[in-house]
Amino acid sequence: MAGERLARQTLFVTQANLTDGAWIDVWLLGAYRRFTGYLGSGTSVPTGTPNQFQITTTANAGQDALQRFTVQSFMYAVQQFLLAQGGTTAYVLTPVMGFGLASFETAGCLLVATAYDAALDFQLPVCRQVYTNGSTGFSWFPTLENTIRPVQVAQTITPAGIFGTATGRIDLVASNGTDGVYGYTWGDGGPATASRTALPAGAYACTVRDTSGASTQVTAVVGQDARLDVLLTTTGNVVALVVSGGRAPYAYAWNDGLTTPTRTGLAVGTYTCTVTDAVGASRQVSVVVEPYRFYWSKNAIALALDAGPAYRLDPTTKPNLSFLCEVYVEPAYLSGAFVQVGAASEQPADRAGRTTFEVQALLDAYVAEHLPDLNQHTISRADALFRRFYLRYTERFGEPAVTSAAFSTQAQHFVVQGGLDFFEAAAGTWFGSYQAGAQPFLTWEPNDKRVLPAQPEYLYFMVNSFALDTFQQRVRLRYADGSTQERVQETRTGAARYEVYCLPAGFAQLGLTLGAAVVGWDVYVTDAAGVPVSEVRRYLLDTSYVPEEQQRFFLYANSLGGVSTFACRGQAKRTLDVKEEAADRALPAGYDALLGDVQVLEKVGQPVLAVSSGPLRREQLLAAQDLALSRRVVLQRGGQYWPGKLKPQTVPVADEAEALPVLEFEFWLPRQRQFAPRLPVSAAGRPVVPISGGEGAQP
Repeated sequence: MAGERLARQTLFVTQANLTDGAWIDVWLLGAYRRFTGYLGSGTSVPTGTPNQFQITTTANAGQDALQRFTVQSFMYAVQQFLLAQGGTTAYVLTPVMGFGLASFETAGCLLVATAYDAALDFQLPVCRQVYTNGSTGFSWFPTLENTIRPVQVAQTITPAGIFGTATGRIDLVASNGTDGVYGYTWGDGGPATASRTALPAGAYACTVRDTSGASTQVTAVVGQDARLDVLLTTTGNVVALVVSGGRAPYAYAWNDGLTTPTRTGLAVGTYTCTVTDAVGASRQVSVVVEPYRFYWSKNAIALALDAGPAYRLDPTTKPNLSFLCEVYVEPAYLSGAFVQVGAASEQPADRAGRTTFEVQALLDAYVAEHLPDLNQHTISRADALFRRFYLRYTERFGEPAVTSAAFSTQAQHFVVQGGLDFFEAAAGTWFGSYQAGAQPFLTWEPNDKRVLPAQPEYLYFMVNSFALDTFQQRVRLRYADGSTQERVQETRTGAARYEVYCLPAGFAQLGLTLGAAVVGWDVYVTDAAGVPVSEVRRYLLDTSYVPEEQQRFFLYANSLGGVSTFACRGQAKRTLDVKEEAADRALPAGYDALLGDVQVLEKVGQPVLAVSSGPLRREQLLAAQDLALSRRVVLQRGGQYWPGKLKPQTVPVADEAEALPVLEFEFWLPRQRQFAPRLPVSAAGRPVVPISGGEGAQP
């Protein structure tokens, strides 16, 4: 505030020869307050006597000393009065000495208000005096300085409301000025009025003056609602809106009529939503749901192209219309280096201006079955199973036909080794509801699988969420006494959607031992917070006696790309099916009879291992179709993998006559052209001699 000063008054005393009872009224705290003097000697001040002060008459004291002592006593009386009003410090009292007034030396005191408050102002006359003895020798000379009252300004502010609108208002009410007449000067050049309307949010400075020259500057801040913001997250075909700002509650209006902030199961297309808050602020957002997905390499991977309705109205606009398609794949996952697969394919448009490319044959060559490390006991990413790819396409038309424009690029997708059968692929159940609802591992094996202690087991987990960057493999152990124990087997970070991971699930691979009384275990996957994101796969420990030489574990690539284990517990039979190519020898005169009349050109032995599964539950026999159709089967035995294949043959998939059916099949090992016995070595790795005939270098 500029130009104001506090109310102040000065009282002077010139003589001290009065009798008892002389009094003075002083305007304090909005009223006259009476202080009564009494004659006394010495320099002490009164105590315990309200509103009284001592008029000093000390002998041999000079006049200035008498006046000073009297003033000190009066100041003390005023201070005591103010303290009695609640300890107020509304005034500051200061002695004033050596001030000449007429021909006398005077003493006095200065009273200054400590706040800009009308209740603290002084009135005229500032004091009233009475001399009880009629003498005129003692006088109080009051003076009153002009009081310029400070201008006080109250603000009433109406916020602008909706973000970005100009609906704010400021109302200023000035008071306490000297004469009540005020002027207004706004810093932004606004009208010289106490009120402003139609204001956007912001800070507005105004100087308020009265005619005395006193002024006050105030700053009025017009607020507004926080901006209505909509954060849009898209995870596959799930769209979620997270709204902030504005005023809750919020209303959602999608262009297809729904009114929820989260949408699931959206088909490919463009969706628009208008979000409106409680006071009418709105924000519109659009999201394009791309057909971002994964495809099985053994099922159709199609790109449907359409020239559009304009072409159908007038096909002459694009004569000889055809489409070009290019396929790009990333041979090394996460390298970012995509290569074109073959040359661009070209297909003519049909009468409606449409065509469909199928590119699965090109992509299937870039994925392969994944074989885990021998007895793998930690999680690994099965990079061989999947690849990223995208498609580029454009039109060609004209006479002669030319490429119409630059290639457009379809969103990036994943191709995963495997596939569904004809009927399931056509039904679309996997992508429509099954994967999201069942959260299956990549295998069709039934639950409660009986597993030998040394039997390797693997589960293949596909990350099916953009938000799942960390997952945990969890194991729930089941004990003979009915108790359970749950533990986190391993945590994997840095995962991305549609990646496939190989999880060890066998008894020994999980670090379990036979002495722990474990009768079974469950394996499943959760997110970092422990929320399940997969089915629960249950295993039973098979403690029946099976000689080690009869334990044969066949690992095979199942139809969904994962690796399953088929254990054979029965006795096996190994044979060697020998085939040869031979030619008749010419028998010229003098031929060597020891060579005979036939020359053997080639001789190959086909090792065949005929095995028996041992008793199976009916659902296990049904699931064994995956084994019979697998393109990749290996035998784990003797601490290594043995390559081979299943002999094409008729296998039972359902046998109602047998309660516990048995699956018998032949496993063909790599063909032999020479025989090599097993070469035994000592524990130190040195050959053992002499070498005796063995079973051959076969399992």
